[in-house]
Amino acid sequence: MKEFDLEEAMRLYSGRLFAYALALLCDRHEAEDAVQDAFVSAYVKRSRFKGEGELAWLYAILRNKCRDRLRRRKHLPLEQLGEAEAVAFDGEGRVALTDALRQLSAEERELVLSRAVEGLDYAAIARRMRISEAAARKRYERAKRRLAALLGDNS
Repeated sequence: MKEFDLEEAMRLYSGRLFAYALALLCDRHEAEDAVQDAFVSAYVKRSRFKGEGELAWLYAILRNKCRDRLRRRKHLPLEQLGEAEAVAFDGEGRVALTDALRQLSAEERELVLSRAVEGLDYAAIARRMRISEAAARKRYERAKRRLAALLGDNS
């Protein structure tokens, strides 16, 4: 059984985890703090690591850290994102994507990121969010349509 190696995990996954946290939290500093908290928590709980699915395990810890931060907020900050906050996304339209994600609710962002970033199926999303698989599918489709509309893609 593979043991959790904090340094290796940080080297391999920091960028991906930061991009995920930034998309969920829409705040660069909070995303950095959430990722750091997630790595600390993973290290403390390393005895619970089963040896497989290290990235999925880290995503789950990070998602919970982000949810905690979102619960403490009254609302999302609405100030305009600058280029520095958008560096987690590659390619054209990264600022537009970041701005569009910010306009989604926390639940909508989680749904979109669970499918697009983590590649989870509807059954896994349903278990995670404690909803039915049909509800997960429907909510995801709505969130995806809303994101597409925000990005100006009306197809």
